[in-house]
Amino acid sequence: MNKLIKREQWEYVVEQIKATVTEAVHNSRWTLIEGYWNVGKLLRGEFGEKDLTKTLTALSVEVNLSKRTLWRALACYDKYPDINNLPGGKNITWWKLVTKYLPDSPKEPDVKPSMIKCPKCGGYYLAGENICKCYE
Repeated sequence: MNKLIKREQWEYVVEQIKATVTEAVHNSRWTLIEGYWNVGKLLRGEFGEKDLTKTLTALSVEVNLSKRTLWRALACYDKYPDINNLPGGKNITWWKLVTKYLPDSPKEPDVKPSMIKCPKCGGYYLAGENICKCYE
């Protein structure tokens, strides 16, 4: 410690740094959880209760997220439709939420449909759909 800095000032700065970093870590964790929860809310709102296996498989390619992450986002929203009821307080992380509080979350389906690259837009669509969304 620099001898020119008073002990009280030093302790204040140390505590402020710790508090700032702790709050930043909490905020980043919460932002990730909130983002995935909103993905689940969007999926449920747009597609309802129907089987989403093929839909999530196709979406995973388009949005560059794993099917497992999409399933977990959906399970999170389904179990906690009010985000304010998430357990864990400030110590919650996405990993803890998924592994401790969503034990019954759907597993990634073992479906590997054929994806076709669209010559017009470069996007992908399921082979069974016969046409890319850009042609609609």
